[in-house]
Amino acid sequence: MHRGRGAGGVLAILAFLTAGAALGFVTSIPAGAASDDVRVNDIQVIGTHNSYHVEPTPQVLAVITKVDPELANLAVTHPPLSEQLSNESVRQVELDVFADPAGTLWRPMGTKGFKVFHMEQIDEGSNCAVFVECLRQLKRWSVAHPHHLPVFVLVQPDATVTLLGPPNPILITTALLDAVDAEIRSVMHPRDLVVPDQVRGHQPSVDAAVRANRWPTLAASRGKFVFLLDQYRDLYVVGHPNLEGRVMFPASTPGQPDAAFVEFPDPRAPEAAVMPELVREGYLVRTRADAAVTTPTSGDVTQRDAAFASGAQIVSTDYPVPGAAARWGSDYVARLPGGVPARCNPVRASRRCTARLLADNARAARRH
Repeated sequence: MHRGRGAGGVLAILAFLTAGAALGFVTSIPAGAASDDVRVNDIQVIGTHNSYHVEPTPQVLAVITKVDPELANLAVTHPPLSEQLSNESVRQVELDVFADPAGTLWRPMGTKGFKVFHMEQIDEGSNCAVFVECLRQLKRWSVAHPHHLPVFVLVQPDATVTLLGPPNPILITTALLDAVDAEIRSVMHPRDLVVPDQVRGHQPSVDAAVRANRWPTLAASRGKFVFLLDQYRDLYVVGHPNLEGRVMFPASTPGQPDAAFVEFPDPRAPEAAVMPELVREGYLVRTRADAAVTTPTSGDVTQRDAAFASGAQIVSTDYPVPGAAARWGSDYVARLPGGVPARCNPVRASRRCTARLLADNARAARRH
């Protein structure tokens, strides 16, 4: 599930780019600048959409698609997270989380904390039902593959009511977002994370650091995770206007103090035309290559091709490997050439970036 950027956010991005060009601080970083190392935002990776998802039964799908045909896009099941990372060259996963502080709302009952699923009551199938268990799976894989490229984890807190009547999702608050951070830190050590404080450094804001090319290098980021917040940015920055002490980078608007990460669900949308410029400026951009069922059944690959060409560092798909769409009579797949986990970014990579450098077995030492 994803909620698109509102018109106000799009206008703010366009205004930022126009004003920045006039003032002279919106400039493309020259490819191969001698002082640049290859950084986290100099690459492009494949991710999965709703990475935890296990589709409803055929009986449930038949009922709900009569109410809303778009719900046919729920017919997708992903393997466990570790298999996606090991076998599907995935380097971004998405986890939707619902608060269950008493452990009385969502399965497994009696387990307190955040639960991972898509839509309350009608689409709760998950290959890791508890947020901290999902994180443990990621951590175990990372320990077994210590030189891996950074893995991006998109967290989407949700409180959407799908069906009226109990159980009802709990409203997301700043305190609950604090709890998301705490659950991440309960599993991930500081050495496992790239966090806003690290990116900001001595710059006046996270946004200024991003535009000054201060994302950490790949060498310093191997074996680490970058957590991204899909929604509720305004609640997340309360008390943390510059993301001081925060774990995640929220989807924001360029020019805001916290801005480092921007999302565009469909790269073909008019507002998404700014993506290459934002990538050049240093922002981390995420977009989607497809809709789970609509894309492979239609044969339309324009969204996928636009996603890769945009330079978005993260391209999410439901079909990262050949054969995944065969059930729809389609050979559709969204993966990087050669099925590699990452490639040099087509919009902003420096001459220092090479395919060999991006291999997971490149024994680049971390630099802290």
